[in-house]
Amino acid sequence: MTETAENGTSYAPRDRSRSRRQPKDQAGRTQIVDAAVACILELGFYRASSNEIARRAHLSWGAIQYHFGTREALMLAAVEEINRRFIASLAQCHVEGETLAERVDSLYDLLAQHYGGSSYLASMQIMLNFQHDPNTSPAANEALHAQHQRVGDEIRRLLTETFGPDIDPAHRTAMFHAIRGYAISTQLRDLVAADLAGPLQPEALKFFLAGLVAGADPAG
Repeated sequence: MTETAENGTSYAPRDRSRSRRQPKDQAGRTQIVDAAVACILELGFYRASSNEIARRAHLSWGAIQYHFGTREALMLAAVEEINRRFIASLAQCHVEGETLAERVDSLYDLLAQHYGGSSYLASMQIMLNFQHDPNTSPAANEALHAQHQRVGDEIRRLLTETFGPDIDPAHRTAMFHAIRGYAISTQLRDLVAADLAGPLQPEALKFFLAGLVAGADPAG
């Protein structure tokens, strides 16, 4: 007898949630993550719904669940992918320059590619919401902590190449936060400091970097 859904035998009905194109490789996962990041940047973390992300990825939510399981897992994967790309971009990079000023300028260029990019703003939204949402799973928080450790290792390497191994850890940390903050602010300047946009921006960056050099130079 032919097995059918009607006769109640072992036949499993086709999962119609996966009827649309379902990527099964890394490129497919990247497609979904990129759709999630774009959705967060345009609509914000809470309005980046599962259905909207699926629509932008040209997939059903069932297909996304196949890869990630939950929305939390997808958001965590987005942070991991953003960090993976950052770490990969730094893997073969070193701070260059004979003088401290040249090295600070090189350091800023390396870090600004990440912290001055729109993807980092999406990553920040995810991390902030994870940290303040009581429903965030312990596993997700642990995974975020591990991500911070891996990124931190690369950052410390670059800071050591810039300022040397003997710089005070608190001073080194302050330098990093200053650079990260300035890089982030470049994305917001048109809204909060329009007078610094356009032709004044290169001059403002020059003064900022000169301040970092003066603060880091023991002879200063």
